[in-house]
Amino acid sequence: MVLSTAPFLNAFAQNNDSVLAESIFQDKSLTLPQNLKHLIILIPNEAHESQNLGDVSSEQRLINQPYIPQNTIVSPGTMVTWFNGDVDHDHKITLVNELNQNNIVFDSGTFAFNERSNPIVLNDTDKFNYYETDVNNEDEDFVMNGTITVVDQQNSNANLPSMLSTASSSDSTSTLGKGDTAGTLMVPTADIDMYVQDLTSKGFTTDSTYNFNDIRAGDEQTLLVWTTSGKNLNEVISTLQEITPQLPYS
Repeated sequence: MVLSTAPFLNAFAQNNDSVLAESIFQDKSLTLPQNLKHLIILIPNEAHESQNLGDVSSEQRLINQPYIPQNTIVSPGTMVTWFNGDVDHDHKITLVNELNQNNIVFDSGTFAFNERSNPIVLNDTDKFNYYETDVNNEDEDFVMNGTITVVDQQNSNANLPSMLSTASSSDSTSTLGKGDTAGTLMVPTADIDMYVQDLTSKGFTTDSTYNFNDIRAGDEQTLLVWTTSGKNLNEVISTLQEITPQLPYS
């Protein structure tokens, strides 16, 4: 089947290593290239907070989406894992087929802060919704939700964008897509050099960054897109588990 992917496509400019992260922030979406077969979706701190409560206050979340990225296009055979960066809050992922909301494809069970969900491998082209309810006592109708669209990019008629930059070969941090695993982090901009250095020392590449003012207090944060290669899931998660408790949100 050929899926319509237009609402979820990203447009990435060349020679600009901020464009990818900015696109994820602005469009709340990401298209994963075919060679990247493992995506770790971040549940950011304060993801459980509703933006429907009115005034900006300490009750609101930091970033404009409950999952980073909230909407994703991947190729068949991609493994997806959710990582919980929401301090002191457990989470649970329910994945359903968009055309049959009663068909639960995946139930992660509950996983705590700084832990990961069980992974799921999506082999068939289809569109899936994932969500979590009952996450906010002040807004009982608030639902954390996202989408994953599985597309055979090689044989699709859709004009899918690439995450690959054509920056000069000397600028390795501007080229995304060389790894096999990708994910994001949200860190204070003032400390970005420290976190990039930490990731680099553990074999991760910082492919793109975008600075924004958080919703809660207007402090400057950086959305960081990373890739790595040749590491199993536990090795990748171990690195994230070392970094996340160091963030000033915890």
